[in-house]
Amino acid sequence: MESLEARVLLKNLLNRVEELENGRSRLSGTITSEELGALRLALSILDDRSLRLPKSTVQTPSGTDVTPEQSSAETRGTENETTEPRESVELDLAALTAPPVSRNVRVCLDFGTAMSKATLIEDNAIGEDEDDSFESISVLKLGIPGEQEEISETMLISSVYVDNSGLLWFGKAAERRSVLEGEDGSRRRLDNVKRSLSEGALHETVPAAFNPTEIQVTYGDMVLAYLMYLTWAVNDQVEDAGYSRYIARRFAMPCLPDREAAEANRQMEVFLGDAQVLADSFRERVNNGLSLHEYIAAVRALRKTQRQYQFISGPVTEPLGVANSMLSWRNSIDTLVMVVDVGAGTSDFSLFRIRVDPESGINSSVEVEGSARGITEAGNYLDGVLIELLLRKAGLTMDSADQLRVRSSLEQRIRDYKETLFSENELTVYLLNGTEVEVELEEFLELDAVKKFASSLLKTMQRILIDSASSWVRWIQMHPNRHLVIATTGGGSTLPMVQELVSRSIDINGTEIRMESAVPFPKWLGEIDPNLEGDYSRISVSLGGARKKLINRIGTAHVTADVSGAATLEGYYQKGN
Repeated sequence: MESLEARVLLKNLLNRVEELENGRSRLSGTITSEELGALRLALSILDDRSLRLPKSTVQTPSGTDVTPEQSSAETRGTENETTEPRESVELDLAALTAPPVSRNVRVCLDFGTAMSKATLIEDNAIGEDEDDSFESISVLKLGIPGEQEEISETMLISSVYVDNSGLLWFGKAAERRSVLEGEDGSRRRLDNVKRSLSEGALHETVPAAFNPTEIQVTYGDMVLAYLMYLTWAVNDQVEDAGYSRYIARRFAMPCLPDREAAEANRQMEVFLGDAQVLADSFRERVNNGLSLHEYIAAVRALRKTQRQYQFISGPVTEPLGVANSMLSWRNSIDTLVMVVDVGAGTSDFSLFRIRVDPESGINSSVEVEGSARGITEAGNYLDGVLIELLLRKAGLTMDSADQLRVRSSLEQRIRDYKETLFSENELTVYLLNGTEVEVELEEFLELDAVKKFASSLLKTMQRILIDSASSWVRWIQMHPNRHLVIATTGGGSTLPMVQELVSRSIDINGTEIRMESAVPFPKWLGEIDPNLEGDYSRISVSLGGARKKLINRIGTAHVTADVSGAATLEGYYQKGN
């Protein structure tokens, strides 16, 4: 830890000290691992013994004494250093031989572009019928081990940062470190690491702005590093609840073309198994700054090991996870549902006909052929629009001397700025060059680029329905109680332009189709745990994916084989405004 950073952390610590009426002082809140490190550094500086010694020593994992200068040089790398990591790591391979865990309890991981979530569900039988069980639902509080409860107890920031000394940081700690070191624009934080999984960029080398060391690192290495962190946080909460860390787990995936989906799913199965081994091996250091060299050495050693992970149960598509979270499994349903998942990197759409009939045993989901689509207008798109607006109002152009530095600083904080704008209807930002900029929400929503976002959402929905066979539209028209049910989910689902989608009808080749909003919080779930309502839009994917029963995805269909018969939607949708 550098002295400048330690001073900042200690100053923040002092700011949290409260003066009591009796003249004493009290420290409010929890001391983070970084603040504790700053206190220890301050103590070592004040220690008489360390002051007398010309060079203090630290111990490497192998126990060899080296000076801080040597340790720093090994971590950062030098011009003559090879790209091979020097550390040797002893792997904890218990995950490869762990005994099978009951399949009546499982976790579903939702690795998100901006935030990651996980839900644990245990099936408790309440009768002789195996299907007659009570679901005990626990949305894992990943924010507690991640030390970011002030942001969310149930979500983990999906960020990775390699600091100037070659240490890996994750989540909120990654954000703090990057702000300390990267305000001049020279350093960058990986906020969209998930995208490399779906874009086929896992083998591409991470640029120097993200990796200041000499060791070569790929985006695949960074995806695995974050999944190690996510698994570590899941382990903490699972074991705290009394379960084995080798609990069966599913994982959510976006809708990709079949060929790409098969490869991405296979890669995720390997990643999540490897992430468990790495989380076990580095359990004491994952959240305290982990040497990138040591991490890469462990990864390369692990990849030379023959391994198979029995606790990985397979993927669940994100739209089906959302739909699955809505079903009570006790009511008959026959409906056409369009899932609109507004995330950070993309907005994804899928159209399904879902049929569930407990009496006849029908449980199926047919994806309308060609309906799985994604657009790049999503949370990150709006972040970019807000950055450009702030720069323009500050009078900074591409030719301005401070433009790059100010832009880089904004990119580090823009998600917080956007959230403030939408929650408080206004935003005041003090830019790095000393300029103060104010933005009103109404002003932002009137921008052509923001209107384009709303228009793209609606046009994509229209195009999906227009490109689908006309029998799907006729199936809705032939009964007065049928509607196109819109299920919005993801971090951007509460944005005003997204909510406006479900309060209108949609024109399909001259035919008006009524749209209805899926219930914002399913009735069956409210009966089990009403406290889940606040986070439901964000945790619906992992919750639906962790349930014992999953909607059977039986493939795609070009036309519906049934354009008659009444749909039973009671308890599933609500009337639009």
